[in-house]
Amino acid sequence: MSGDDQQLQSPDEASSSKGKGDPKASGAPAKPSRTQTQGVQLLNLGLKSAKVAAMLLVVWLIGYVGLSVTWVLIALVCYVVGNEYSRNRETKRAYAKQAVIDEQKAILARVDELPSWVYFPDVERAEWLNKMIQQMWPYIGDFVKNLLKTSVEAAVNANLPDKLKPFHFEKINLGNIPPRIGGVKVYIEKVKRDEILLDVEITYASDADMTVSVRGLNAGVKDILLHGTVRVVMRPLISQIPLVGGLTVFFLSQPKIDFDLTAAANFLDLPLLSTSLRTIISDQIANFLVLPNKLPIPLVENISLVELQFPLPAGVILLTIVEATELIRADVGMLSKGKSDPYCKIFVGGQSFTTAVIQNTITPVWNETFKVIIEHKQGQVVSIDVMDEDPGEDDELGTTSIDLEQVAKAGSIDSWFPLENVKSGRLHARVRWLYLSKSRDDIYKAKTCRGNDHHLPIAVLGVTVDSAKDLQSSKRSVSEPSPFVRLELGNHEEKTQVKQKTTHPRWEQSFRFFVADPDLQDLLVEVFDANNGNKKLGACKVPLRQLLNADNLTLYQPFPLKDAGSECSITLRLALLLLIPDKPKEVLDGREQVEENVSRPSEHETSAAEPSGKRSAASAETLVGEVSKHVIATASEIRSESNPDHASDHDDSSGLRYRGLNVPRDGRFGRIQISVRYSIQRSKFIVIVHKCLNLIPCDNDNLSDPYVRLVLLPDKSSKKKTQIKKNTLNPIFDETFDWSLSKADASSRVLELTVKNSVGLFSKSRVNMGLVHLNLSEIDDLSSAVTEWYDLQNPDEILKDS
Repeated sequence: MSGDDQQLQSPDEASSSKGKGDPKASGAPAKPSRTQTQGVQLLNLGLKSAKVAAMLLVVWLIGYVGLSVTWVLIALVCYVVGNEYSRNRETKRAYAKQAVIDEQKAILARVDELPSWVYFPDVERAEWLNKMIQQMWPYIGDFVKNLLKTSVEAAVNANLPDKLKPFHFEKINLGNIPPRIGGVKVYIEKVKRDEILLDVEITYASDADMTVSVRGLNAGVKDILLHGTVRVVMRPLISQIPLVGGLTVFFLSQPKIDFDLTAAANFLDLPLLSTSLRTIISDQIANFLVLPNKLPIPLVENISLVELQFPLPAGVILLTIVEATELIRADVGMLSKGKSDPYCKIFVGGQSFTTAVIQNTITPVWNETFKVIIEHKQGQVVSIDVMDEDPGEDDELGTTSIDLEQVAKAGSIDSWFPLENVKSGRLHARVRWLYLSKSRDDIYKAKTCRGNDHHLPIAVLGVTVDSAKDLQSSKRSVSEPSPFVRLELGNHEEKTQVKQKTTHPRWEQSFRFFVADPDLQDLLVEVFDANNGNKKLGACKVPLRQLLNADNLTLYQPFPLKDAGSECSITLRLALLLLIPDKPKEVLDGREQVEENVSRPSEHETSAAEPSGKRSAASAETLVGEVSKHVIATASEIRSESNPDHASDHDDSSGLRYRGLNVPRDGRFGRIQISVRYSIQRSKFIVIVHKCLNLIPCDNDNLSDPYVRLVLLPDKSSKKKTQIKKNTLNPIFDETFDWSLSKADASSRVLELTVKNSVGLFSKSRVNMGLVHLNLSEIDDLSSAVTEWYDLQNPDEILKDS
């Protein structure tokens, strides 16, 4: 047995192993242990017998009083559901604890929950860190205990109503099981030069036990279970010790949380109340530590907490939930086939959105657009749950997810996504990525990007409420005010925290608003006193058009408050960020490491790249327009082709250099455009069939009814196919397919795509139109999306050779 195993042994285990190995230790020492075990078994048997007797007594009382047998059935159902719920929770908690104590044994016992470093080669183990945490855990427990008793307890008592005082911690025990680091992934590419990103998988399956007292009533929590991925942003990197100016810590998505309640709180541990309680606690954690909320930790002086907590976002997405089809029938119909009442729940980090409910259909159409600010695109996904509304608990109709890093590369995605965890169902969604610019020269580009849809914004307003000074308290009030700030822009409002009893409050909180027209909109700022019936202490109105004339569209200055005295003012930092489709110039100035993806050219740039005299203007414009919808124009993804008619390098007016797009050339059997990638989050290999060009005619009318069949060789049973497009030689599919397999398995496969013509039973028309074999082992990085055009080969020759 290794030293680590010996350290993790309990006293009973140690004595047991000693007794087995040492003859002198056997015999007498084992008898007390056996007696103790028998006593525990008798106690458990007595408790179970008492529960059964109590249940029989309740049933007898119901019969004695003459109540309906329905009450017995209801009680029985509640007991069974509650017992099963507790058993499942206990099983998960026991496994998590076992994984911390003996990871190898836990993994072998439950292979379906391997840590992330097993699946993903770029996720590294951190056993050295786990050993350090284990050694420091007793001291960490003492520190947390002192912090809760000295600081947290006093702060809670200061903010609690008098009816709930006094509050104090009766028991604080973090237990003997420390948190465990499952794996660490480090990002040093495609990030800013002065930062490092770390994704840390954390599992905390503790034996902690805490009890608090509120006005003499005790309530507690024990056996806390938490699992999630924490991102640590180390920024800025500096040239002096400790080399890192500050840390920003947050969860990328909602962590999984579970716990047991004790004492007076135990009555909340019923099935329905327990679910509601855990949802509330998860929401509170999301409001504190799940994106876009962050915990800033400055490590050196002169580092602004606001800059750490609210850096420039990566971009904004416009997510449109268009429609769904082939949904399962969740409701049961009496005289006809049942249908569903579907709606969508959308999650991006800690942000959530919900569509309207479409009644009684399995082909709902929503056409709802949501605007979402994205802080980090690396590792971020949009999770969409399709639900069926019911009077009780809603049923799940399937889930899907969209990788935001791929959206940023593509510029926009418009596709059908298959729903997972259900037999059938597809969701049609459009996602558009917009960059943020601080240049006033991009105001026209932002307005053009919006088009005629005036409901969409053209900018994001960042507001940092810094501080206020010389606030006036009410004449009737003797004490100082407890101020908070209310911000309003359009229909959106935000509030700061309340600062207790001060005339010079400092908030340092940031908020963001979407702006439809900065020339017409004003930001309303109001200061209220929370201790005096929310009495207004002052207000000011800031026209956003002032920002259009400011340097970098930013103002950082005090603004006088009206109706508050001549010396009263509030200091705000206002930054207007324009929404544009291309990466702005300031991102490409060398201070940030430029990602390899090249901005998608505008209509003017595309036409400039097309050489004249080789192709008619109309046909060139048509082809380039078709290609620019779906091509992910990255330097690593565009294959160089020696065709001067369709590819060229040029410089635009801004001095940015673009590589010319590879316009599909005419081939004998046509071409097909697809995107392939491996999704690490979903453990799926994904193929998007975009379109085909210049297919051969097979029918008598010189047209065809094409579709694409996909096979992941050598497994010929993994066949999938697109829908049939009638009477066309240039079909557009935009359909997504996926296979559940490991990344290593996917890299060893060959993707076969066969373009076929749909024919009748007795038709003599040609069936096979073209074929492509794509060896996935030849793709350098399968986890990054690769979008390419491929020439279709003669299927008859290939099939004959094979």
